[in-house]
Amino acid sequence: MSENLSRLDRLRIVREWQAYQLGRTDRTIAELEEREAAAARAARTLPPPAPDWKLSLQRAGGTSHADAVHTGDCGMGGKRTKPMTREQALRALTEDGITACPYCRPDRELGVL
Repeated sequence: MSENLSRLDRLRIVREWQAYQLGRTDRTIAELEEREAAAARAARTLPPPAPDWKLSLQRAGGTSHADAVHTGDCGMGGKRTKPMTREQALRALTEDGITACPYCRPDRELGVL
């Protein structure tokens, strides 16, 4: 059958096939770009992870001072909190004399009793 086609007709068929493949490639690229853009948007909108430990701050006389150490998911710290690392929480409880929250008991999780 292809023996009956002229060289020009065969080249036109090849060109049609290549155009079809190029269209598929373009659609795949567009889909992947949209997925990457959606993932980037989602990454930007995710809130930062909750800290493992936090320090509640008490306001008195126009200044803030440390009030208590809390676990990261404790809601008793109020709105004025500062994230802490494990080492900072240990130091606050053992060396700085800051009290542990009586509700979430970070001293138990940190092994300080």
